[in-house]
Amino acid sequence: MPPSPAKTRAPQDALPSRLEALLESLTDRHLADRLEQVHRAAAVAIDRLGHLSIAKYEPTTVESDGSADLALWETMAPAIGDTLVGVNQLVTAIHRQFPPPARPAASSGGWAPPPASSDERLSQEVEAVLHASAERLSKQVSELGQQMRRPEVVSDRWTLMAELQSFRADFRVRIGDLVYLTAAAFDHVRREDVVPGYVHQVGARAALRAAAADLRRSLQGRLERAAKAEAPSRPALARQVTESLAAFITLPASVALRTPQKHHILSLRSRIQDTAGRTELAADVLPALVEPFLAFLDEAMEEVTRTWLIVHDRGVWTSCGVKLEQAEMHLTLGSPGAARVLADAVDAAGALYGRSAPFDGFLRKARQEAAEGLDEASSRGLLERFRERLAALPFS
Repeated sequence: MPPSPAKTRAPQDALPSRLEALLESLTDRHLADRLEQVHRAAAVAIDRLGHLSIAKYEPTTVESDGSADLALWETMAPAIGDTLVGVNQLVTAIHRQFPPPARPAASSGGWAPPPASSDERLSQEVEAVLHASAERLSKQVSELGQQMRRPEVVSDRWTLMAELQSFRADFRVRIGDLVYLTAAAFDHVRREDVVPGYVHQVGARAALRAAAADLRRSLQGRLERAAKAEAPSRPALARQVTESLAAFITLPASVALRTPQKHHILSLRSRIQDTAGRTELAADVLPALVEPFLAFLDEAMEEVTRTWLIVHDRGVWTSCGVKLEQAEMHLTLGSPGAARVLADAVDAAGALYGRSAPFDGFLRKARQEAAEGLDEASSRGLLERFRERLAALPFS
């Protein structure tokens, strides 16, 4: 059998279809063409920021050995330079397509005639957003250069990585805001439908939250076993904890972790490795290390949910509710479609995994039930429990 063709990567300047349709619908074609050029430059910058994975440059141990040295700079310079080029090219595109207005003379008082129409008003609004965004992006580029020269940054690899990741994330957010606001001026749009790469960013955070939930469950299980184990058996459980942490940090989903969070996990792993080398462990040793980390993990994932997943979760919640309504219709008609729709709903609800521990437990059981096959009675039971668990999710 011949190998399947490799998936073709979209061009860097590709725009979401909803954004293309919106631009095509604008009656002012001159404005639409200029705005398209800016949006494509924004897509390129977002793409470059998204494909610069600094994870491979991060340290794999917690030691701060001053290793942010010339070799590291030589390795990272092309990638960082490419990123900054993308941002600067976006700023240039904004200035080219929407030249900044000349500063009014002091004697003129800065008066300008009001817009003659709603289209002109929207055009002025878009230009104001673009000019303010370009100014802020330019300022951030300058700030990044200054930060990279600070001794406390260049002398510690973890600090360097944290600064780079922070600037990179902020660039993406600001560029995404630019695209979203200039699109929303003309029609009601959702951020995920018009901002290039936003759907991927949200999906990455949902995957991270799910992976963190599995890690939490694994570590909690180790603690429960350690509480019942004898002292000589606990070092082996400590080693299993370090293996779970190592596996988590190497998952593709962990790319969405912030660098300080990765540092925290590696630090914990190092401390547990030290205890795992002992012949015996007291009952309180492992809980003293792992329980504070579980609280840290919960807080980190709550931040991910608040920052990235509120709208995503509500969308999944609504979609599941619609599927459950369809399943009830099938059951009323005696249709075998109920089992299929319920299985689809369970699959869709997987995007909520990690939002709530009780819902996670329900979802694991529901997946098993759907995989084993659902008859009418089991479909009705699953439908009722599904609705109860959806209603109990902590949306606030």
